Amino acid sequence: MSLQVGWNYFPFREINIKSHDFCTAFCGLRIIQLSDLHLTKKVDIVYLKTLVRKINEQKPDLVVFTGDIIQTKALRVKEQIEVFKGLEAKAYFVTGNHDIVYGVKELQAVMNESNIICLDNEIVKVQIKDFELQLVGLSDRYSFFRGIKRPIKELFSKLDPNLPTILLAHQPKDIEHIGSHRIDVQLSGHTHGGQIYPISLLVKLFQPYFSGLYMYKKTVLYVSNGVGYWGLNIRYKAGSEIAVLTIN
Repeated sequence: MSLQVGWNYFPFREINIKSHDFCTAFCGLRIIQLSDLHLTKKVDIVYLKTLVRKINEQKPDLVVFTGDIIQTKALRVKEQIEVFKGLEAKAYFVTGNHDIVYGVKELQAVMNESNIICLDNEIVKVQIKDFELQLVGLSDRYSFFRGIKRPIKELFSKLDPNLPTILLAHQPKDIEHIGSHRIDVQLSGHTHGGQIYPISLLVKLFQPYFSGLYMYKKTVLYVSNGVGYWGLNIRYKAGSEIAVLTIN
């Protein structure tokens, strides 16, 4: 479908990720990535409840939100966010540039109440079945506009190099900070895949990691087109997606 209008779609997209350094014990690990929801009061609660039900039917091991969750104050869309309490898998998020504009602290509070853990500049070890991996998250690269520091070198130095590691970062360009640290997979969004053609051609000029799978040194990067919209609720030749990532 070339033209997409409004919140009427559940575009699950199966993505296979092959990482030679990722522990073989995690073969078959399934992660659902939600990015760029840009929630407003206009987003139908019924749509979100159906989305959560369909996510649970996929039986993911983890659900991650890679930024730009809101397009208004978090308290205005508290009812929408609280729908995600229904997720059966563990859920984590990092903020995006729009979240910073509308208020990170409010968003963190509402997400926390909905059992979704903030990973902005944090590391967490997650037990899945009998094995352990680590998730690390970065706040958005424009955090400094609100006085939020990103101690990237200090944060990455605390990573356990013996554990499989997934980085959540809203903007794909943050992959440039990896250096020699072990990051097996980075999950990002931000670009919307351009959202509307031919505007997408302009976006490509500024986003070297535009949409889909990339390899950066030893790190697999996946850039999601995202679920929602910015500006007009229209997508053209850049459909929305809900990535279902399977580690092979």
